[in-house]
Amino acid sequence: MGFFYSGGGERVAIQQALGLRRRGHEVKVYSPIIYADKSFPDQLRQVGPERLVPHLPFPFPFRESSAMLASAVFPFGIMKVADCDVMLCHSQPSMWLGLRLNSLHGVPYVGYLHQLTTFIHPRPAIGEDWNTGDFQLLDGIVGGIGKPIARSLDRLCHARASRLLFNSEWTKRLFAEAYGLGGETVYPGIASHGPVAPGERKGQVVTAARHYPWKRIDLTFEVLAKMKQKSLKLVVTSKETPYTAVLKRRVRLLGLEDRVTFTGFVPDDALARIMTESKGYVQTSIQEPFGLSPVEAQSYGLPAVVWGDAGMRETVIDGETGFLAKPYDTQDFAEKLDAIVSDPPLWSRMSREAENWSQRFGWESHLDKLEAALAEAKR
Repeated sequence: MGFFYSGGGERVAIQQALGLRRRGHEVKVYSPIIYADKSFPDQLRQVGPERLVPHLPFPFPFRESSAMLASAVFPFGIMKVADCDVMLCHSQPSMWLGLRLNSLHGVPYVGYLHQLTTFIHPRPAIGEDWNTGDFQLLDGIVGGIGKPIARSLDRLCHARASRLLFNSEWTKRLFAEAYGLGGETVYPGIASHGPVAPGERKGQVVTAARHYPWKRIDLTFEVLAKMKQKSLKLVVTSKETPYTAVLKRRVRLLGLEDRVTFTGFVPDDALARIMTESKGYVQTSIQEPFGLSPVEAQSYGLPAVVWGDAGMRETVIDGETGFLAKPYDTQDFAEKLDAIVSDPPLWSRMSREAENWSQRFGWESHLDKLEAALAEAKR
């Protein structure tokens, strides 16, 4: 996993490492990209990951994609893991490294897959080119060598793995359709924090998606503008990126400055406080493979409204713990969010159901399945 943002995938890798260590395993973590101050800093310090390629301390264009490519092409750090019992690979380029280690040194590898490789299988744009410069570079390189060749190599990496684990049924289905490969769904977990104490909720909802174009936070602003509840406010969490300026400009164009607050990165305790003060959770990212944030929000008793597509359908029970809005109908989304925040009995029922539903997603259950898969694969 690349550690350069505090996102769901990064959290999964961190919690897997810490959880397996608690169970007595020696776990070493390697990454092509490590920005210690940008990806759950406190937890990442406990993990202590090592770089697979040298770190250049100065910024330059395509820095992240260059590190990913270098780790896949050059064998700077490959010998660091040649003596391990089994390698756990989080998507590309880890799967390619797993294939190389398996071929050269017989190291078995297990894939924990968050999504199809996006620069080979891009998500639909839905009205906007969501690619960042780094993804455009990778897409250009893949186009240069030929996408059929890239698909063949990508499939080979996954086919040679001892086991494939998927973060959702949706992700598993995509791999079955694209490559004819199967495996086991192992949902990510959420931190246990005990029952939510009753308290007064503010007239606000929250979103916690990363500030990247394909997360489509801009659609949340369109939803807010179409709502009947004109006093409802939106709290936008997560660390700011260069794309945050685009989002703030969109807020100004829609005249929502007094209704939208950007918090930047907030530590877990502060995020928990925001959740317990809010009345709902919203997420408008396109074809999200799973979506850990809605589950975490529901654990705080927040009914969630998300698109009724992809992996999001596995995180929210429509009409019980929140609503699945018609993809990608912002008017339908707005009406469903209006219904939750304007109907106290409905909100109370959904809040209780949301908190109960979230308890199905625990780290210990996740670690049980992960540990079994690694034990079966190890040499």
